[in-house]
Amino acid sequence: YYYKRNKGLPPGPVSFPFFGYSLILKDDTCHRTLERLQKKYGDVFSFTFAGTLYINMGSMKAVQEFHLTHAECFQRSNDFSIISYFFNSGVSVANGEPWKVMRKFALQQLREYGMTTVKDNMSEPLYDSIQETIGFLKAKKGESVEIVQHLTNKCNAILRSTMFGQSGITEEQVKEINEAYAHIVAFMSITNFFYNGFLTRFIFPLKPGYWTAMKNYKIIKRILENVVNEHKSMFNKDEHPKNFIDAYLKERNDRHCKGDPTAKYFTDKALIGTLIQFVSDGVLSVALFIAIFMKHVVDHQDHQDKIYAEIVDVVGRERAPTIEDKSKLPYITAYMHEILRTFESFSVVPGQQCIKETVIRGYRIPKGAITLVNMWMCHNDPEIYSEPEKFNPSRFMCEDKSKRPDLPINFGVGRRTCIGEGYTMSQIFLFLTTIIQNFKLTYPEGSEIGNYEFLLSGKLNICAIPRNEEN
Repeated sequence: YYYKRNKGLPPGPVSFPFFGYSLILKDDTCHRTLERLQKKYGDVFSFTFAGTLYINMGSMKAVQEFHLTHAECFQRSNDFSIISYFFNSGVSVANGEPWKVMRKFALQQLREYGMTTVKDNMSEPLYDSIQETIGFLKAKKGESVEIVQHLTNKCNAILRSTMFGQSGITEEQVKEINEAYAHIVAFMSITNFFYNGFLTRFIFPLKPGYWTAMKNYKIIKRILENVVNEHKSMFNKDEHPKNFIDAYLKERNDRHCKGDPTAKYFTDKALIGTLIQFVSDGVLSVALFIAIFMKHVVDHQDHQDKIYAEIVDVVGRERAPTIEDKSKLPYITAYMHEILRTFESFSVVPGQQCIKETVIRGYRIPKGAITLVNMWMCHNDPEIYSEPEKFNPSRFMCEDKSKRPDLPINFGVGRRTCIGEGYTMSQIFLFLTTIIQNFKLTYPEGSEIGNYEFLLSGKLNICAIPRNEEN
C-alpha cells in the first residue's frame, strides 16, 4: 500500500508514520532543515507533516512551474487549517467562481477607496497620516520615540476611512481588534501553518496559545458583526457608497435586483471573513512592515544616505513625495525589493492544494498534496541572485530589464497574489520616503537591536533628527 501510494512522488526523506516531519520541523530552524533536505533531494521534494503530503518548491523556477504553468491544478485548501478558520469564507480562502467574483470586487474597491485616492488627492487619509507623523517626530526634537505604536495608530486611521468611513467604526474598536489579533498572530507560528485537515481540529486545542487565540478571534468577530449590522441598518441603496462595507452591500443588492446568480456569494459571512483579514493585516502587518524598513535604514546608514540623496535630487526638500514619484526613484524601489528578499520571517509558507492529479517535472503530484512556497531558498538562489548573502539593492537596478532578477515573492505568485500588495507597498514607500526626506534616523545612544527582535515585542525605539539639525 505504502509503495503504491508513494510511487512516482518527488523524492524526499523517510519519516515517522502519520506524524511525518511534524516531530522534526521547528519554528526557528524550519528553513534551515528544509535547506538541508533540498541540498540532498533537489528544489522539488516531498515530505509528510501530520498526515498531509507537502511538495517543497525551493526555487523561483519551481514556484512558476507549479503556480503559473499548472495553475489550473491548484487552489486554496478547503480542509480545516489555521487560515481557513480565522478568515472563514473571506476572499483569501475562497475558491472557484466565488473567489473570482469576490476578488474582482475587492480589487475594484481597493482602487476606489485606496490607491486611486492615494494618487489623486493629497488630502486623503494616507497623506494626512504621514504629515501627522512628520509633525509628531518634529515635536520630539530628536529624542527617542517608540515608533511602532505611532505607526499602528496612523494605519488605524487610514484603514478606518478606507474600509468603514470615519463614522463606521470607532478608533477604540479598531484598537481592540488589533490587540485581539496580536494574540492570534502569536499562535500563527510557521509550523502551525502546516497543520491541515480534519484531525487538525483535535490537534490545535492541545497547542499552546490556541484557546487564547480562539477567545480573541470571537472578540474580533463580535465587533465586526456589530459594525456590519449597523451599516446594514443605515444602508441606502440609492446613495453612492462611501466605504468598503457600503459598497459591498450595494453590490449585493444590485446583483439581487438584476437576478444575477453571483449575488449569493456576497454573504455576511464572506464579508466578515474579508474584513477580519483586511483590518488585521491592514493595520498591524503594515505598521510592522514600515517599522522593519525603518529599522533597516537605521542599521545601514550608507543606504539611508543614498535614499536621502535620491529624494533630494528627484523630489527636492520643499514638497512631500507622492506615489507618482515612485517610478522616478529607482534606488528606493530597489531597496524595498531587497529588504523583502532578505526578510527572514515566515520564510516558508504553505501554498495551494492540488485539486486533480498531475505530473510536473516527471513527478506525480497527487490530489490533496499541498505546495510549500520556500521563500528562503527562492530568495537565496545563487542562480538568480548573485552573492545572495549580501544586501545589494543595485541587483534590481540593471538597465537591461532582461537581466534583472525575479522580484521577491513575499506577496505570492500568479492568480492568488495578495490583493493588498499595492496598498501595503504604497504606504511603506510614502511613509519611508517622507520620513527620510525630513529626518536622519538613528538608534538612541547606547541602544541597538539585532535581527528583528522587536517583532516579538512590537516595539522599536528610534531617534528622528531633523535634517536641518543633523550636523
